[in-house]
Amino acid sequence: MATIKDVARQAGVSIATVSNYLNQTKPVSKEAALRIQAAVDALQYAPNLSAKSLKSNSYMDIGIVLPNFDDPYYVQMFQGIESTFQNTGYFTNLAFSYDIPDFERNITYNFLKKKIKGMILISCQPDSWKFYYDHFTSDQNRPLVLIDRDIHSLDANFVSFDNQSVIRRMTAGLLEQGYRQIFLLSGPQSFECEHKCILGFQEVFLASSLPYDPAFLVKTNLSKEDAFRKTIQLLRNTRPEALITTSETIADGAIEALTLLGFRSDEIPVLTLGEEHWNLYTKSFASVSAPRPAIKLGQTAAGLLLEQLNSPLTKENEKIILPDTCPNYRIPPLPTREKCLTDEPACTKKLRILMVNTPQVHTLQGLLRNFENNTGIKAEVTILPHHYLYETILQKHQAQEEEPYDVFMYDIPWLSALATNHVLADITKEIRDLDLSIFLPDCLKYFSEFNHRYYGIPFMYAPQILYYRKDLFENPELKALYERQNNISLRPPLTLKEFHTVADFFTCHTDAIPYGISIPAAYNECLAPEIYMRLNAYGSGVFDSKGNVCLDRPSSLKAYIHLLRSVRSAKPDFRSADDVSIVQDFLNGNTAMLITYPSFLTDVVDLRKSSMVGSIGYHHIPGKSPLLGGWSLGISSRSSRKQEAFSFLKWICDEQTANYFALLGGQSAITSTYTNDELNKLYPWLPLYLDTYQYTRPTLPPRLKNGVILSQNDIDAIVCKWIYKILDQEIEVQDAITNTHRELEQLTTSLLQSSYPSEKP
Repeated sequence: MATIKDVARQAGVSIATVSNYLNQTKPVSKEAALRIQAAVDALQYAPNLSAKSLKSNSYMDIGIVLPNFDDPYYVQMFQGIESTFQNTGYFTNLAFSYDIPDFERNITYNFLKKKIKGMILISCQPDSWKFYYDHFTSDQNRPLVLIDRDIHSLDANFVSFDNQSVIRRMTAGLLEQGYRQIFLLSGPQSFECEHKCILGFQEVFLASSLPYDPAFLVKTNLSKEDAFRKTIQLLRNTRPEALITTSETIADGAIEALTLLGFRSDEIPVLTLGEEHWNLYTKSFASVSAPRPAIKLGQTAAGLLLEQLNSPLTKENEKIILPDTCPNYRIPPLPTREKCLTDEPACTKKLRILMVNTPQVHTLQGLLRNFENNTGIKAEVTILPHHYLYETILQKHQAQEEEPYDVFMYDIPWLSALATNHVLADITKEIRDLDLSIFLPDCLKYFSEFNHRYYGIPFMYAPQILYYRKDLFENPELKALYERQNNISLRPPLTLKEFHTVADFFTCHTDAIPYGISIPAAYNECLAPEIYMRLNAYGSGVFDSKGNVCLDRPSSLKAYIHLLRSVRSAKPDFRSADDVSIVQDFLNGNTAMLITYPSFLTDVVDLRKSSMVGSIGYHHIPGKSPLLGGWSLGISSRSSRKQEAFSFLKWICDEQTANYFALLGGQSAITSTYTNDELNKLYPWLPLYLDTYQYTRPTLPPRLKNGVILSQNDIDAIVCKWIYKILDQEIEVQDAITNTHRELEQLTTSLLQSSYPSEKP
């Protein structure tokens, strides 16, 4: 790389003369200037401006904070900013907030450490005027320019586009064409640009005297994934006539949902705010895309910043709203009823499906229209709580006079009993026609296989995971206090003993959070995993490999004592707490740690934001012996629609369906869900879920000597009966273990002596 000495040598002048020419500090003769410039061009010399800044204590950095670079609107905006600062001597520093206030604040602090001269910002914290007043407005030498999102009560430059007029014109055009069920998909109303869009939308309805339903407004977090989720939810409950979106990114997510569920653009048109492009036919998937001058917005913002940098003591702040220069949008005509062929899929057959009540199942219901469109089969879903589902499956199977469910979800431990009792249909022949390599390795032996035959399709993979309040675990004061008390660093616990120590610390020794943990003990299905996980961690169990009861061991006593200690460190409502409520305790900031199955996490969007800002972390559970929770889908042996039922199972395990399911918050048993780069970017905990698979095992009922399979529900009932007596202080721990051991032996003896026929291997 050429230096200033090389330039001086080639031009035949001194280094000082070159410096005077380049920095325009002293006059240089015309002849010398020509030789210096020729040498600069020949050597491709570039001055080291960073060194110059350090030497002169004069910095030339400009900070730029955008929400993301996924939206083409922000890409074009940055192009405009960058083009304005070219050849000015200023360096542009670009960073992304992802609409997370903590990120935006940290980025700003880092820019201030670099002594930036000014900043261009699209803010996600419109109420933080004091922060920006202290660091920018009160400092006349550090100007700030806001784009699109004003900060309330802050005197700063502001540049935006007349979004309100465009949305108003779009809405009015749709109403004139006869549309009435018009929905606006926007971002948060606290953002100025989104607020203006909402105003423009509402004004038209108010002026027309037509009824305005607040449900017409659908809020998103401005990502295509959230727009996809919200559109799927919308279409479950209503049939829009048109959608208006406030960005191409939101439009992309909405159109993906519409297309997936079989709606054409001439049935439900999507109108959106877009960007300026020369290409008319390939710039957007939307029916109408209003061009916003994003490049000009960036140029205008950069121009304002340069003006204030050049005249910091005299240049007043400005608010500039760029007008709409393309007012004539062609609004698609309202489709006739004859064209609306997909109001309801033309289904000639139906399936009755029984599923468990989890957030993921509710979201899956939004995708069912895709199945119905593809197959012509109507899916009628009934949802029941976990603790009612097993008995309902058995009752419906035994009630010969009632129409059976064709498909039902079953928990992994139920497989052997349901297969033995011929409740599940044998689908070995059908399943072997599928590509079984798409599933997690060997998972079919847990989810589907019994006696070398297949009875179901793996549906929902749910290993136990430890979630923890990362902000608490990394708090310097809490770390120091914990280390003084325990002579070990505060960290995600690696053993059950450490888990109890950490839980006790947060519950009893600090006011940073109310409780260390929650324990779910409302009913058997949520309490039983608490003891089974601890038994696994201590190398114990309820039955040995030969089907003999083996609970009365010293290692079992350790597991029971640990559970009792955990309860004493837990939120005291454990007798009414279930798997869903302990998740809410954690997400609401009432507990520091949570061990649960991912299927009970109700809002993956909030979890993602919390994990990105560092308030929530995830880790292997202590003891590294997680239970494998999971659900499969099987076909009733009594179903008269087995072919149609298997079509549903095939649709569920399609890799593309699994990707959509993951976007909606589900965790399938398909490997590609956990290796998809885009999904991992959205949900950074997915690689941990995949890594956990090698350690996790399900709780399976034993096979007795005569081939009889115990019911896991019967085992859970006995185990939990005596644990409840411990919790209610009716019995000592060792006595409870002894009684549990004895009662389980009585159960197995009675089954061995019975003449109940069993299916031979």
